[in-house]
Amino acid sequence: SSSTYLSANLCNEARHVCRILEIDGVSTVEYRLIDTQEAWDQIVRTHNGHPMQSWGWGSLKEQTGSWTAHHVVCEDAGSFVCAALVLVRKLPWPFKSICYSPRGPIVEDVADLPRAADLIAQWCREHVHAVSLKIDPGVSGVTLNDGWKQGSTILIANTAVIDTVPDEDAILKSFHSKKARQYIRKAGRMGVEVRRASREDLPAILDLYHKTAEEDNFFIHDDHYYQVAFDAMDDVNQVFVAECEGRLLAFLWNVTTPAAAFELWGGVNEEGKTKRANYLLKWTAILEAKQSGAVLYDLNGLLNDGISKFKMLFIEEPTQWIGTFDKPLSPLFSVWEGSLRLYRRLFK
Repeated sequence: SSSTYLSANLCNEARHVCRILEIDGVSTVEYRLIDTQEAWDQIVRTHNGHPMQSWGWGSLKEQTGSWTAHHVVCEDAGSFVCAALVLVRKLPWPFKSICYSPRGPIVEDVADLPRAADLIAQWCREHVHAVSLKIDPGVSGVTLNDGWKQGSTILIANTAVIDTVPDEDAILKSFHSKKARQYIRKAGRMGVEVRRASREDLPAILDLYHKTAEEDNFFIHDDHYYQVAFDAMDDVNQVFVAECEGRLLAFLWNVTTPAAAFELWGGVNEEGKTKRANYLLKWTAILEAKQSGAVLYDLNGLLNDGISKFKMLFIEEPTQWIGTFDKPLSPLFSVWEGSLRLYRRLFK
């Protein structure tokens, strides 16, 4: 069960440190705020953090929206317990704020997740007076402690994941569809080449993305969002383009840490589909993720659509993460949740 904590007067804002004493006296938990990209990304890489916990993802959300990024580390007697990129959004009076930790918190062992989730929630209550904390960790086989409830989805729990630890031949053979393997080779024979994208490729990438979104009827941000993302997420970006004789056929935009490579955005035009460019593109991205040290390649969410059918060609069966959970941190949570439901009904 989750521990109960004293709200002790042991905070030192100047040093970005706060200690919370457990009532049973067994241990002292210390929170630290990290304020440099290098230090935070080292924590993410060392402790199995998802790329959406990176400094770059927090920076993107700060620069393009109403979120503020906090980088919280929790230690017990000097030993790492957990960490989390906590995105905080201010709310109108009397709600104060809400918190979200995408694919967090960071733990070395999935068995530590229930305690870690409670500790980060405690930080959110104490330091930003949050109404709630939302998390959607990319893990399975674990149950959170009492007080957490299923929340509205941001990152889809049902996904397609490829194990990138085996050698290249084993990964290729693991693909569910023989056709996928054939199309990877066919794209090469048809003159398709894949390379890492530069900033100069962005206008063509975004033009293709707009057309893909229009054809497949899905939401995308304005161009400014992706322009900021290219620079802000330099610590985790792996962006690829597939071309034939200099013509852009497809692109794939991933973020990668040792824990996982995660597909964010992608698009393909008609010539790219004919030449099977998206197959060679994905295979190249998988190999680059492996070479970067990533142990998983996450194709990011399965829905009942054509894009998901394409993703299923690369896996034997879907992976189901535990889902999205909210931890109410204030008596006003139910009022806030009701207000949000009403707003969505009126303005959807």
